[in-house]
Amino acid sequence: MKILRIAVTGSAGSGKSLVCQRFKEIGLVTLDCDVIARHVVEPGEEAFEKIVELFGQKVVRREGTLDRATLRNIIVNDVLLRQKMENILHPQIIKEMVSQIENAEAEDKKAVVVEVPLLFELGMEEQFDVTIAVMAKDMDLIKRISDRDNVTKKDAQKILDLQLSQEDKMTRADHVILNEGKRSELFESVDNLFNKIQKEFLTT
Repeated sequence: MKILRIAVTGSAGSGKSLVCQRFKEIGLVTLDCDVIARHVVEPGEEAFEKIVELFGQKVVRREGTLDRATLRNIIVNDVLLRQKMENILHPQIIKEMVSQIENAEAEDKKAVVVEVPLLFELGMEEQFDVTIAVMAKDMDLIKRISDRDNVTKKDAQKILDLQLSQEDKMTRADHVILNEGKRSELFESVDNLFNKIQKEFLTT
């Protein structure tokens, strides 16, 4: 059997990374598209050169890396530039993600969990056997984004507005995990869901 591909998605601040952390603790291979995205824009990479060409030196920090905060401020307010940046980034991210999944498959792993923030927005759900949406209260999302990225609540809402609504993600996902803020309860939900997935896909 080919490796079981599980995608974890959800709005910014929903708790996707915590869910993936639990899957890793269970023993699954986990990949993070945000980490992959940071890798493909490192100095010397093709995407880095194209982004600097698109936005200019104002998005480059003194030490030569991308200034992600400046970049984020630009793209949340300019739809055209955001689309141009996504056209540069997304093919590179998908290519690297597929390569890493194939590496896990070559190592004879049974399952891989990939954190894909824009799973449905990019139409990537077809590349996975199981899709999971992590949900949280809207006010919790805004607070977490604001605290994490050091932005105003208004800008946090702008970031959310760039993504599909939670309701759309919930409708399109195979499974939904609710994150109400208690880590122990979230981890228990992950454990229960994995037991269900295991019985359906990994029991021979």
